[in-house]
Amino acid sequence: MVLAQALSEEGYEVTSVENGSKAIEAIKNQDFDFVITDLVMPELDGWKVLETIKQTKSPSRVIVITAHGMEDTMRMAKEKGAWAYVEKPYLIEKIKEIISEVLNGEYGSNLNFCSS
Repeated sequence: MVLAQALSEEGYEVTSVENGSKAIEAIKNQDFDFVITDLVMPELDGWKVLETIKQTKSPSRVIVITAHGMEDTMRMAKEKGAWAYVEKPYLIEKIKEIISEVLNGEYGSNLNFCSS
């Protein structure tokens, strides 16, 4: 939950959940600008979270994170509809960079996140 804390400290509204099932529940109840999901989680993995978001036609941009990236993982994430892919350990810095790019584009600072 270090990522959720770091984003909160930057002034973003963050909803943090413990696993993929709770992420899907949160996504069904609220629209998020971003959903940040780890590929390896208990109950449902990040692939299932990404798939569910795409099936529900949610407007959320999905950032897939992992410490277990393989050569094809980034390609697969993009093919499945991930907006961005970030490998650990440079997670917080890279996600802040992605958010900054969005803020400099179209949104202002009212972004909300679901982090699982």
